[in-house]
Amino acid sequence: MRKTWWFIMAWVLLLVGPGSAATMGSIGKDRVKVHAQPDLSSEVLFQAYLGYPIQINKQKKDWVYFTDWKHHTGWIKRSGVSKTRTAVVLVEKAPIRRGPDPKKPVIRQACKGDIFRVFGEKGKWVKIGYYVENEVVGWIRQDLVWGD
Repeated sequence: MRKTWWFIMAWVLLLVGPGSAATMGSIGKDRVKVHAQPDLSSEVLFQAYLGYPIQINKQKKDWVYFTDWKHHTGWIKRSGVSKTRTAVVLVEKAPIRRGPDPKKPVIRQACKGDIFRVFGEKGKWVKIGYYVENEVVGWIRQDLVWGD
């Protein structure tokens, strides 16, 4: 039994591979052009805005390949990526509460597509705030956002 377990673990590690885990980041500049290939002359697919959360899948020289919350993919220059954690609201209306508890008062409603800076987490809650102002707004359930 023990040999079987080690054999399975070895195969999992081979399939996953070292360093294959995606990491989260955000767009660190305004109106970053997202390209189809890691080349400035390749087609521009869309523009991403400051704070837009991304999942970094791989890097090639000074380019980053990412996926966004809508499952769009593309390449951007590494200089356009920030390590600042952000999250985007996934639902039409999401309550932001005074604390990480469904019994805490709702202090405002967030709308689908709103982007917030992530300041921390507690259980299934995310502490969010304004990106540029670096100001905490409140808490939102983790299942209502992407990118945290």
